[in-house]
Amino acid sequence: MIYTITLNPAVDVSLHVKDGLMPGSINQSYGVRTDPGGKGINVSKTLKVLGKESVVCIGICGDDGDRLLKMLGDVGTEVISVRYPSGNTRINVKINGENGVTTDINGEGPLYDKGTVDELKTLIRSRIVTGDTVVISGRPPLGSPSMIYADLIKCFKEVEGVKVILDASDRYLQEGLEERPYAVKPTCEELGIDNDTDSAKYEASDLVMRGVTRCLISMGSVGAVYCGRDMEATYARALDVKVNCTTGCGDAMTAGLAYASEEGLSSEDTLKLCMALAAAEAETEGTNPPLRARVEELAGISPLLGQ
Repeated sequence: MIYTITLNPAVDVSLHVKDGLMPGSINQSYGVRTDPGGKGINVSKTLKVLGKESVVCIGICGDDGDRLLKMLGDVGTEVISVRYPSGNTRINVKINGENGVTTDINGEGPLYDKGTVDELKTLIRSRIVTGDTVVISGRPPLGSPSMIYADLIKCFKEVEGVKVILDASDRYLQEGLEERPYAVKPTCEELGIDNDTDSAKYEASDLVMRGVTRCLISMGSVGAVYCGRDMEATYARALDVKVNCTTGCGDAMTAGLAYASEEGLSSEDTLKLCMALAAAEAETEGTNPPLRARVEELAGISPLLGQ
């Protein structure tokens, strides 16, 4: 089973405007959609498209937290939730222009509460078994200690054979890397390196040498670099698609890593799948997951995804 952890989830509201956001003026939207959001939740939505069930693990609070729970229930997702003692689950607004530019306005959400995070960790720890995959994604609540993800990785790795995937930034990424997660999906910016192929290849190879089994470095519209234990760092150009919304593309790639972890895909097939997922996600509206048929078309690996 795959467990996705989102300590600071959101209700995503996506608006469409003709020419993109124009600051200082009235912007007329012509479409709106609301989705359950947060990076781990996006991973779970994409995994469902690929035929993989997962358990969404979240911390919520306030009326918008209840709203988020109902939205997840409506799509039939299993949820493990805990409640922060105060605050409100955040609202994230995505403004998508026909020019392919997305502007994100993200809410803050609740403050960090150690007891709540420990409760969620204990609930997940009591469920995971050998062979499971745990995905830790996104920014934690405000005030979280820098070791928050490192502590989670260390805890879950105590169960033999559990694979932990980390998609984080800043000090949460750097501290988490010290615990050698199974896989990581950073951007060049998050790693503090130039957004070019040579820099990404060097960093990906270095992370694998330091103990990471699979490393996928996203470079946005440039493409991505992947390195696994069974191949050298390899660059893949971003697929040429019509971009409707860039939000969630990285999460789709993380879902590809989780799928590859469960299915034991080769590095070559993992990279193909992740690039196709990102491209198919860019074609969708809001943080709606990509269409499976489109992913298979872009990847050219339909037998890989089963029947």
